[in-house]
Amino acid sequence: MFKSCSLTQMKDGVMSCIGRNCFQGELLHYATQEEAKRAHCRDKELSKLLKEHHKDDLKRLKLLLLGTGESGKSTITKQMRIIHINGFDTQERVRKITDIRRNIKESIVMILLAMQQLGISLEHGENQQEMDFILKKAGDDDVHNTKEFMEYTARLWEDGGVQECFSRSHEYQLLDSAKYFLDRIGDIRQTDYIPTDQDILRCRVTTTSIQHIEFDVPDAGQQVKFSVYDVGGQRGERKKWIQMFDSVEAILFLADCSSLDQNLREDSSKNRLLEALEIFEQVWKNRFLRNVSILLFINKIDILSEKVCRGRSIHELVEKYPDIFPDYDTFNPSNTEKLEFLDSFLKRDGDSKKRRGSRSGSRPDVNPDIIKTAVYIKHLFIKIVKGEISLRPDIQHVSKDWHQHHTCEYFYTCAVDTNNIQHVLNGCRNLIIRKHLERFGII
Repeated sequence: MFKSCSLTQMKDGVMSCIGRNCFQGELLHYATQEEAKRAHCRDKELSKLLKEHHKDDLKRLKLLLLGTGESGKSTITKQMRIIHINGFDTQERVRKITDIRRNIKESIVMILLAMQQLGISLEHGENQQEMDFILKKAGDDDVHNTKEFMEYTARLWEDGGVQECFSRSHEYQLLDSAKYFLDRIGDIRQTDYIPTDQDILRCRVTTTSIQHIEFDVPDAGQQVKFSVYDVGGQRGERKKWIQMFDSVEAILFLADCSSLDQNLREDSSKNRLLEALEIFEQVWKNRFLRNVSILLFINKIDILSEKVCRGRSIHELVEKYPDIFPDYDTFNPSNTEKLEFLDSFLKRDGDSKKRRGSRSGSRPDVNPDIIKTAVYIKHLFIKIVKGEISLRPDIQHVSKDWHQHHTCEYFYTCAVDTNNIQHVLNGCRNLIIRKHLERFGII
């Protein structure tokens, strides 16, 4: 049987149910309003943060250092620390002593091994004991920090046979800084030795990870923040490059112009300069970098100068690859190009002397073959920019319109010379900032 209820009871039940539903509706409405308020506050706060981030982003210019191994990228990063930050403190300098001594060890070991391969004998037979000791201890991790090693190395470096082998260093792998540190071994072996800026700049440590530094540069009353990323240049490290392509303002591409007579460490059959040209073309035509300008640093003009003065020439490459390196014998730089190179060459070591013979673009004390070689190498890179030559048939041909939103500017550089690099970076700064403002539609 169903339980009967009065009309009044039924009315009260319905009203109670309606009341509960209304209360729940009010709670839901209130909760929705509160969530909307919180969402609005979050959106307002997020907009504020994004606005602040956008302001910071306008001041942050991301630069990427690219180039083949040992082209000088890490040295340029060190120069930026010296020029724009506070350089290196005493603790950092002391920590570099071990790396510098490792460079000395690697250099003398490579020379001694090359002597055996090239059939070069020691000038003084009494140095054989020192040579045997160093080659025997080459695998010891800490031998470069011993007094005995430093004494034996200093003695061997003065040997005529070792010097003869060094003069043929283009025939084997040797650090660019080998002569610099071996000449300074008398100071480096002292117990109170503290590395100078130049010592740190010339110290070679292979970059196997992405290095990042930031610094501020004043411009028009504002502080412009630069973020610079240095990645390894060896073939095994290049796969990391694409990770850094996003939001890059400009690429500083380092090309070692002195490598015309050297092959890669990782591929003894491949010329370093030829590899640099191929990688440059790959970067210039990369679709992810279509709107990114390139600052081409034709680097190590100091080492190129030394090699040319020792009789080294680009002729061997010209003869081996006539399609890539044409017309060198008939090539003649214009007076403007000669002066352009001399302007950079004479900025080395703070040389402020007026150029003699400026109308003809020459100087009696600068070997004309140095100028010709450097400018010729510059022409090779610019021909790639203009699409006049291609070294990478695997890269799809692109029209001239492809490059309308980015440019390539070139500079002759000596990465270990602070005066030269500061001069070049000052020239780059305005270009980079202008491109950055164009990117945001400000100019």
